[in-house]
Amino acid sequence: MIFPDDYKDRIKRINERLMDSLNVMEDQRLKAAMSHYPSAGGKRLRPLLATMVSEAVGGKADAALPFGVALEMVHNFTLVHDDVMDEDDTRRGIKAVHSAFGIPEAILAGDAMFARAFEIALESDIEDARTIMLVEILARAVRLLAEGQQMDMDFENMDSVSSDEYLKMIERKTAVLYSAAAQGGAIAGGGTVAHQEALFEYGRLIGLGFQIMDDVLDLTSTREAFGKPVLNDIRNGKKTLIVVHALENLKGSQRDEFLAVLGKKDATESELVRAKEILEGIGAIDHASRIANEFVAKAKDQLSVLKDSDHKNALKTFADYMVLRKT
Repeated sequence: MIFPDDYKDRIKRINERLMDSLNVMEDQRLKAAMSHYPSAGGKRLRPLLATMVSEAVGGKADAALPFGVALEMVHNFTLVHDDVMDEDDTRRGIKAVHSAFGIPEAILAGDAMFARAFEIALESDIEDARTIMLVEILARAVRLLAEGQQMDMDFENMDSVSSDEYLKMIERKTAVLYSAAAQGGAIAGGGTVAHQEALFEYGRLIGLGFQIMDDVLDLTSTREAFGKPVLNDIRNGKKTLIVVHALENLKGSQRDEFLAVLGKKDATESELVRAKEILEGIGAIDHASRIANEFVAKAKDQLSVLKDSDHKNALKTFADYMVLRKT
């Protein structure tokens, strides 16, 4: 089987734990709003990573399961709030929570999911000192996520963004949950400080590669394969690494033509396709793909801290998947 299909039984357990964790809710409408995205499915990469790292440092997968589920709950709560802020009415083919239940309910659902994540993390069946470390990692991740989202929104109103600024933003908005998953998995599995530090960096680097490749797929994939509308980043004026590189290199009328479409909410299909052609022509998409692959290569170097094993090899496969995936 091909990754992540070879972990389908574990992903099933993650899904069961995730959905069961919502049964504490008494208000059925709020519970339905909270479960709206989790019940629609997903790859569950963050909790899967936490359990895989726990095994790689010599622990059990289940030791990291509560923390992984807590991260997945945080991830889903950010999606709920992001969709409200971005005024997106759909997500991966279903109504956004605020579209289905209302904006007040979406805000409350996100708040409750945020709180529930910490309760789940505290269910970890490991020594208290390590549980405290996991809660600290979770709190830090949520704080950095908020900063990353604010930076992303700020970028839309800025004339120019540097590559370093973009990378700082996605490190907070996206990579932080992967670094948390890998570091937390090492802690839950009983790993050493050296394990924790190396795997934090591994998670950070694959998270950066993941987001950059997501930006690439928004331009190169199809709606059917990607699972959501494509070319949206251009329409929404997102300052992705691709756009940053293009704006650093485009000149004259071609630059003017691209800027006329970037951030144009009512851009036509032909305008968006033309903007994509400009990005391809300037080499911006290839540049971003190359950077994403470089991050993943560096991430795999961090695994030298681990003893050779099937679990270590699985983490290499996980890293490759972050840039080879089509969805």
